[in-house]
Amino acid sequence: MDDISGRQTLPRINRLLEHVGNPQDSLSILHIAGTNGKETVSKFLTSILQHPEQQRQRVLIGRYTTSSLLNAKEEDISINNEAISLIEYSRIEKELIKADRSLKLQCNNLELLTSVALVYFAKKNCQWCIIEAGLAGKQDPGSIIAGQNRVCCAITNVGISDEAFLCKFLSQITESSTNKAIFLLDGSNDEFVRNTITKRCHDVGCPLEITDPSLKDYNVYTDTWGTLEVCLPYSEEEYQIFNLRVAIAVLDFLSKEKKVCISKDQLSQGLISVDWPRSLHRLDYCYESTSGKKIALLLDNANNAKAARNLACHLRTTYGDTPLTFVIAITTGKKVSPLLDPLIRPQDYVIVTRFGSVVGMPWIQSLEPVNLLAFIKNRYTRNVNMQPDLQSVWTFLETSGLKTIVPVIVCGSLYICKELLRLHNCHLPV
Repeated sequence: MDDISGRQTLPRINRLLEHVGNPQDSLSILHIAGTNGKETVSKFLTSILQHPEQQRQRVLIGRYTTSSLLNAKEEDISINNEAISLIEYSRIEKELIKADRSLKLQCNNLELLTSVALVYFAKKNCQWCIIEAGLAGKQDPGSIIAGQNRVCCAITNVGISDEAFLCKFLSQITESSTNKAIFLLDGSNDEFVRNTITKRCHDVGCPLEITDPSLKDYNVYTDTWGTLEVCLPYSEEEYQIFNLRVAIAVLDFLSKEKKVCISKDQLSQGLISVDWPRSLHRLDYCYESTSGKKIALLLDNANNAKAARNLACHLRTTYGDTPLTFVIAITTGKKVSPLLDPLIRPQDYVIVTRFGSVVGMPWIQSLEPVNLLAFIKNRYTRNVNMQPDLQSVWTFLETSGLKTIVPVIVCGSLYICKELLRLHNCHLPV
């Protein structure tokens, strides 16, 4: 797959890893893919797999993600929920950059980050590695993991905007694989997703299990432990039961294959102690370094229909009919109406903008603000303004006299939230 410059992306990272001994070949991979729920699934698996029965020492569980909103890059790589040290990260990265330059590969930041993770996990002899991935297929460096190293692939909820990528993703991760890893699919996915994955698995001979899509109760049914009762921590996030069913399906499969030994008590304790991720983040954003001026923000990337509905539910419960101010940027290729229909009302004020280029992922672009402005004006509210970049947004808010009695909501894309956090850290006094 080519990036915008025309260079081949996967051969680059393959050559780099080959140069350092193909560390990925020594790892047992649990691949977690999808639009929503990957963090819940991977955190629960990490928590449970650390402490199997009949084993005195903790098992080492590596976890790699590039989707976390608040993480620095070294925090995307962890073992047993402990991030790689900055010293260790820098040392491995320096070695890889040296190799990259000697081979004249010009690997991008995402490829280097993925390579650091795989080298680190192999060096620490991790028994299991949980790799979170989106649906970018060959554009996702996580797809270099060979079939014989992927024990299973769990697919969480696939958003409407990612359905177009699904076929390419499935083709990439199932091709050239002699060992057909089992696929475990969130049953709450819509019919198109279920049918697409069922057909692909049938065509290539990969076993497939689909989890219970029901919300009539919060039970999880397993072959190994019978029925498990789940108590969700946040009533407004009942969809987490779907993510837990996927995670427990992974553990059920590993148990039936005698790859792990986990008791029902361990699972129950894990359900109580798991660190449940939440998508909402409050931030006193520092938008001016010299004066230290700040503004209260509520960050939620809300980049798919389900996440947008969850955010809308929170806003209505918390603020009722109060007019809200939104700052929105959306990734090109996303369907706009499912993201904004639940959120924007006639009394709300919307500022549309764009995020900058995403380092290492040149295929990700921001939707043109002028097009987004016209869409919002015609469909939701006349109270809409356009700003060329994030910094201009805060200048406009300061000079326009627009009253924001509740936090300004920043949403629409993971990348606008990440860029905002980067700018916030740059503006903070040293």
